[in-house]
Amino acid sequence: MKKFKFHKILFSISTVFLLINSIYAQDVLSIEDALSITLKENIDIKIKTNELNQAKNYEKVGVLGTLPKLNINGSISENEGTSSIEFATDDFPKIEDAKSESKSINGNVEFSYSLFNGLGSIYTYQKLKKQSNLKSTELLLQIEQVLIRTAKQYYDIAYLQEQNKILTEILGVSEERYKRIKVQNEFGNASKLDLLSAEIDLNKDSVNVINSKYELDIAKDQLNLLLNRELTTDFKVENKVEINSNLDYLELSKEIIENNNNIIFQQYLIEIAKKDKKINSVSILPKINFSAQYGYNNTESNTSLVLDQSSLGLTGFINFSWDIFDGLARRKVSQNMQIQIESNILELSAIQQKIEKEFNSTFQQYSNSINLIEIEKRNQATSEKFFERAKEQFYQGQLSRNEFRLAQVDLSMSKNKLNQRLYSAKIAELNLYRLSGKILDQTK
Repeated sequence: MKKFKFHKILFSISTVFLLINSIYAQDVLSIEDALSITLKENIDIKIKTNELNQAKNYEKVGVLGTLPKLNINGSISENEGTSSIEFATDDFPKIEDAKSESKSINGNVEFSYSLFNGLGSIYTYQKLKKQSNLKSTELLLQIEQVLIRTAKQYYDIAYLQEQNKILTEILGVSEERYKRIKVQNEFGNASKLDLLSAEIDLNKDSVNVINSKYELDIAKDQLNLLLNRELTTDFKVENKVEINSNLDYLELSKEIIENNNNIIFQQYLIEIAKKDKKINSVSILPKINFSAQYGYNNTESNTSLVLDQSSLGLTGFINFSWDIFDGLARRKVSQNMQIQIESNILELSAIQQKIEKEFNSTFQQYSNSINLIEIEKRNQATSEKFFERAKEQFYQGQLSRNEFRLAQVDLSMSKNKLNQRLYSAKIAELNLYRLSGKILDQTK
């Protein structure tokens, strides 16, 4: 009797726990809502978005120094002390330790403009545009990875949710079996061994339900982390899965060549390296700068030949510089840049091969899962019929306890395999969208 009470308490705790979850309605989170929240709230996406905004700020023409500059300058100084002055001629007497005072006031408006800088600013601007595009692609790559992680975590929860439901149903069957055998044992129609076997199975099923609920809670915490919301937020997910079973291999392979963001990212790196080489090559050209100042200057001194001097007017400058020889440093830089371009091209080739391999294996996984889904559905239907007949024969004494347990376990496995195929096919489908650069279009 004590053993029965223990297992009954264990079963009651797990059952009440599940009932509480159903009584207090949980929010039902759809896959569309999960992906939408991810796009808005995920921290990694927000960080990459900020990096993109920083890159776009550097695209401005003014940052390159190609626009004119206008400055207002001003200064004032005053000095008191003693001065000793000896002049070059005898026309002026020598001054020793005379008290001296001087004051200077300067102010001007300065205009400056780079007339010609060897075309470097043009190529630098083009490079910054490419860098902005690179950051945009990097953001898309981050979004793709986060969306896939979110979807996988969502369907892991859906699987664990269904598994918990299946295990709970099995637990209910084991509870019913235990009660029946207990009654039969009391009337002498079942042995003590049969009762102990039923109790062992019931305890195992109770533990399985509790462990399943624990795994489900952990998976929910991980999804909440991806969605950047409170880890204690409870919810359910939808168990329906809509799979596009008509994806075409040739069509997707073409889209991957044109739209895969990993390939596009590497192509931008090549273009940026080429712009760096161009910037270095035009640095040999001369540079011409123009500046003009309109200002006021005043200087007063009691120890100078000129006691007070002031001026107001316009002053202009044209500066010309040409680095004719730099010790071959520019040539070495150009050679290294060419090596970098070649390395980036090799890296692009390696990435294309890697993407092609990943695409082939993912499409094979997708196709296999699609083909096996119908088989698993038929297998589940057969397992359900077999279990109902086994259950009926067991209670009629025509089936052994081991055979009944095998039928029970087989039903559980067939349901789990079907769920695994469904969610595996969906994740493979989403990965194919990611590889072809259109996962954002498919998840809106």
